[in-house]
Amino acid sequence: MATDVLVSTARAPADPYLSVAAMAPGQPINIISRAGWGADESIRRGGPLCGNGIRAGIVHHSATGNDYAPTDSAAIVRSIYVYHALTEGWGDIGYNALVDKYGQVFEGRFGGITKPVQGVHTGGFNTDTWAVCMIGDFSQAPPTPEQLRAVGQLLGWRLALDTVDPKGTVALTSAGGPNTRFPRGATPTLPSIFAHRDVGETVCPGNAGYAFMERIRDIAARFKQPPNTQDLAESLRGGAIRDRWQAMGGMSGKLGAPTSPEAPSGDSTRYVIFANGAIYWSPATGAQPLTGRIYEAWATLGYDRGPLGLPTSAEIDEPAWIVQNFQHGTLNFDRQTSTVMAVMDGVASVVPPPPVGGPPVQLERFSAARNPVV
Repeated sequence: MATDVLVSTARAPADPYLSVAAMAPGQPINIISRAGWGADESIRRGGPLCGNGIRAGIVHHSATGNDYAPTDSAAIVRSIYVYHALTEGWGDIGYNALVDKYGQVFEGRFGGITKPVQGVHTGGFNTDTWAVCMIGDFSQAPPTPEQLRAVGQLLGWRLALDTVDPKGTVALTSAGGPNTRFPRGATPTLPSIFAHRDVGETVCPGNAGYAFMERIRDIAARFKQPPNTQDLAESLRGGAIRDRWQAMGGMSGKLGAPTSPEAPSGDSTRYVIFANGAIYWSPATGAQPLTGRIYEAWATLGYDRGPLGLPTSAEIDEPAWIVQNFQHGTLNFDRQTSTVMAVMDGVASVVPPPPVGGPPVQLERFSAARNPVV
């Protein structure tokens, strides 16, 4: 079904989505949502088809050029989307996610990045698999270290949601078709993370890309299991985030247990994810907690890189509202309607609910703690 994609990557004028999608090399990054890269949902046809779970990850390349800036990537993803949805007639982008050479991660097929959404990417093997496309042509040139790291981390995190061992094997039954190496009903045993060429009549992800498949599996394997909760809590000792968390009740408080190590976001911001929210700290704002619907709304708007910036207060309980202040406005939860209103520059607007599968996931959450106990 899916073949290597050939799409022009000519430089475009300033991209209207760059405030969300473009980030400098090495900067901590989010999974950029479909809205973030500018998916035109009017051309999408049909709803998501979900299976029972994901059993394997598949690595592709786009076969597009390698000479692009981080500011070009959203436009490249949009061009692949149009090619798949309209030219190929698949109704949507075929891949579940895409990763550029700078390590930026883009949400792919509609339906939720944490859901077992069936894509159109690997003829005969679209069911129960999750495909990541490396943006570029890796026939001769290798993927960048940033790209390999992001692909491995992404697959390790995603496969862990379905308790799949990235270094294991899986028996998948072919649905057949003209572009697969296996006839309908054949059940080859494959690595849990394999390449398009392993099952398809294609060279994808290119000879140079294929040479790094074991590296991708190794990276993914390091992210299979979450860090130990007690180790994570101990790693926060001595910091402002831990002090705020403890003041809120620690493990038995509103936020619950930490689920990530302390991570950077931008030049001076630090944050920790908890079972029921997060705490963000910066020198200008201090350590401020986020939970519930307000946290979801803020995440949907782009976290600290969105228009509101960082929180400058905790939630403030009022009779009809729950209010939280941010650097560039407020979020207001209406207790009666259960909607969240954003107020910026005196203009109020309702924040849409999170997309299917929840708000965009921050890629930093994939990072395993390094020597967390000090």
